[in-house]
Amino acid sequence: MNTRLVVNYLSQIIIYFSIVFILPILIAFYYNEDVFAYLIPMSLCLFLGFIAYHLSKPESEIAKYKEGYAIVGLGWLFVSILGSIPYIYYHTHPVDAFFETMSGFTTTGATIFNRVEVLPKSLLFWRGLTQWLGGMGIVVLFVAIFPALSKKGETLLQAEVPGLKVEKIRPKLRDTAIRLYATYMFLTALEILLLYTFGMSLFDSITHTFTTLSTGGFSTHSESIAYFQNPAIEAVIFVFMILGGTNFALIYLLLNRNFRFLKDTEFRFYIALILIASAVICILNLDRYPLTQSIRFSFFQTTSIMTTTGYTTVDFDKWSDSARLLILVLMFIGGSTGSTGGGIKVARIYLLSMHSLSQILKSAEPRTARIVRFNDEIVDKEILNNITAFFSLYILIFVISTLAVSLTGLDFITSVSAVSATLNNVGPGLGMVGASESYASLPTPAKLILAFDMWVGRLELFTVLSLFIPAFWRERW
Repeated sequence: MNTRLVVNYLSQIIIYFSIVFILPILIAFYYNEDVFAYLIPMSLCLFLGFIAYHLSKPESEIAKYKEGYAIVGLGWLFVSILGSIPYIYYHTHPVDAFFETMSGFTTTGATIFNRVEVLPKSLLFWRGLTQWLGGMGIVVLFVAIFPALSKKGETLLQAEVPGLKVEKIRPKLRDTAIRLYATYMFLTALEILLLYTFGMSLFDSITHTFTTLSTGGFSTHSESIAYFQNPAIEAVIFVFMILGGTNFALIYLLLNRNFRFLKDTEFRFYIALILIASAVICILNLDRYPLTQSIRFSFFQTTSIMTTTGYTTVDFDKWSDSARLLILVLMFIGGSTGSTGGGIKVARIYLLSMHSLSQILKSAEPRTARIVRFNDEIVDKEILNNITAFFSLYILIFVISTLAVSLTGLDFITSVSAVSATLNNVGPGLGMVGASESYASLPTPAKLILAFDMWVGRLELFTVLSLFIPAFWRERW
């Protein structure tokens, strides 16, 4: 492990991260609020970053994938710690502040605030901004903007970008990162304009756009999207939640008049799952709402949960057991690879299903060769083995985390749904962490466990878990 290189790159990330605080400082100035809530962490980032940078000049610039894993995994942890300072400044308990910040950067949307309306405007903006930054990836942004980090861009992006692999839309990976972020910013501007046009204030339009495209779900109102009672606003957010859960490479190609998404296996499976699940939940809710309301609530809420956005227009914790169980399953599916959505990812679910089917058929006809195709290409066995290992590890972490959270005194439904909602970066769950509740009442140990689940879920297990294996840090394995 090239430890000095890891520290050197971490110091650069912290220095670049300090620039982000300029935006909430400007918002604080505009609303005549305390700017020191953001000047303090900004100064601390600069101070710590420059000291670490000058003390960690690496002897070798050679970086392997494990250095990339260490840089990204620890980078997200340090950014979440430093990003919690504004909350602490406003008298939030340090553990709660860390939980809220980790929830923001990982685009989980689980909150410890019962009434977000009482928070300063600048802090509400900071909550939204953390989700917008975390949506496409903090390191992806810095690789796109700062040439110094782009030297090791491939190793860093592979460790951070959700998916089975980093899909290049340009020969150079930094150019890919730039174009993906340009697409992200274009959609951001478009949604702000639409939300403002349909009746949101400019501030709410900006903050809700930040948390829609990132599939984060933080809102400036405790009632979430239900506060607005506006079908047009819900329709705009519905569309952009779907876009947030779509592979951004496909969106970039579409904006350049390439309609590859029409033939993309994952995208078609993704849309089919949303439509089928929404229709089923709509039918299950017909005894609760009139048809038009059932369609409105069911389709919005199903999309919100499956894309792991976590917005609410209705308290789905009051739905039937069948509907709530389906909601719980959708949390695990998540969005597409290369999207801002969390969960296991649609591509993995599809490939795991096809691989399982092929194994069943092979057991019946052992002499027949069975292959799995994805986008008309044969999927390598190594990829299928990796997906199987990922799924097994995912379920193992879910079971262990649920057991650990339940040992803090929480009931079964709350424990299961809280872990599901945080590991899959969804936000709202069931029981004590339901759609109309917060995570404020949870014991401190439970919050720390769930914060870990957010971290490991957002970086898709391997990047974070490798940090806890002693052999990972050795020079040779």
